[in-house]
Amino acid sequence: MVKNETDDVILQIKGLSKSFPGVQALKSFDLDICKGQTHAFLGQNGAGKSTLIKLLSGVILPDEGDIYIENKPVFFHSPVDAQKSGIFTIFQELSLVPELSAAENIFISDFPRLRGGIIDWRRLQKEAASVMEWLGFSLDVTQPVRKFSVAQKQGVELAKALHHQAKIILLDEPSAALPEPDVERLFTVLRSLQKQGIAIIYISHRLEEVEELCDIATVLRDGQKVGTYSMSETKRDTLIRAMIGHDLGASLVGNTAAGRKKPQLGGCAADTVVLSVSSLCDGNMLHDISFDLRKGELLGITGLVGNGQSELSSCIFGARKTVSGNISINGKEVRIKTPREAIRMGIGFLPEERKTEGLILPMSIESNITMACHKTISTLSVINRKKERSIVDRLAASLNIKAFSTQQQTGTLSGGNQQKVVLAKWIASQCQILVFAEPTRGIDIGAKEEIYGLIKLFIQKGGSVILISSEMPEAMMCDRVLVMSNGSFAGELKYNDIDPHGEAILNLCCR
Repeated sequence: MVKNETDDVILQIKGLSKSFPGVQALKSFDLDICKGQTHAFLGQNGAGKSTLIKLLSGVILPDEGDIYIENKPVFFHSPVDAQKSGIFTIFQELSLVPELSAAENIFISDFPRLRGGIIDWRRLQKEAASVMEWLGFSLDVTQPVRKFSVAQKQGVELAKALHHQAKIILLDEPSAALPEPDVERLFTVLRSLQKQGIAIIYISHRLEEVEELCDIATVLRDGQKVGTYSMSETKRDTLIRAMIGHDLGASLVGNTAAGRKKPQLGGCAADTVVLSVSSLCDGNMLHDISFDLRKGELLGITGLVGNGQSELSSCIFGARKTVSGNISINGKEVRIKTPREAIRMGIGFLPEERKTEGLILPMSIESNITMACHKTISTLSVINRKKERSIVDRLAASLNIKAFSTQQQTGTLSGGNQQKVVLAKWIASQCQILVFAEPTRGIDIGAKEEIYGLIKLFIQKGGSVILISSEMPEAMMCDRVLVMSNGSFAGELKYNDIDPHGEAILNLCCR
């Protein structure tokens, strides 16, 4: 356990509790965080991290407990209250106004003004450029932020926090959509902020990042604090055990995390080709893409973020237009112009952005699961509710979707359970080919193990999977790996050709 000197404590949390219908999301949580400290919050999906962040951000109100900043009690009725007290939160879904410029976003609540109330645009742009430059971002602050990369948008968010004299900055999965160079730059910026005395609260499922960046880690499980650990004195296995409540042992994730061996997730490939892509181009990113997918195969497609993996998955599913090339399914050439046609041909797609592209969050779990198979549960366009409930109940049980009811709103589920709902949707549609894009992004270790188990089961039952992932350990589990670079394939590796550290993949990524 870790103790802090009282004089350095900037944030105190005492007895914070929050419950929702049927769920005790956070219970009697206590914690001290010091100035200039980078403090990680760890835990599985549903452990209470998101609830804690929303309470500290003023998004929701606590049932019990108190928050102190610099020994003074604070009460948040809105995010504005939290920001006025010095707490700024950068969520996964960034809160910038896309059509406004970077400078306007940074000063959005307090534009500098001249006499008569006229906005001082010159000062606004000069000060915005200065703070962005200090953060290491050389960009035109007069441009709308919709034109910026994810890393640049995060820079604008950090600049906004600095402008408003933030004392504490909370970051929720900030590296999830960043390529490796941008992650390193983010870490450099955060270390600079740390030296300025700003406390950083960092939420991530990537333990390697937590080990590199953070001083302290607090683990939550089932809404309660398990413990607070010094990262310099704590092994990864200890943190994993604290997060899930037991040792992962010889599991896929456990072996990968501990570096014991290179697990194989597939191993069921037959000779029959179920999907063939030949000379595919989209007129922009993709150039001359050709590959075959076999029955029962787990085919990995990897590379640094932004090299065409996302575009390729969208083309296969008919969500992105192609200008040339052919696609064949079971030896028959097909034209896939829309996702509806892809579904009819037995292809399912789990997109990177499950919240916006894979699910309709306000709808129930039941409605999300059956939205792609209405024809099989309907007669004359009338849904057979009994048959629908039977399918949904069976899949919810077999996939271990944790919810108090299948009528529960999907948006209230944890990230791992949302991913299971997307998977259940495609199993219900009886698809034979699944395209997984970043299947475990933003989900915890325990949920990862369950997702991997479900992929393995789908393959064992004769399905075929294309797994698109920028996570090296994930790609290394596949039967074959195709490495993308600059919109085309730089090379192919079979499972036995991949070394335990993935250097063969990295060498192809850098071509």
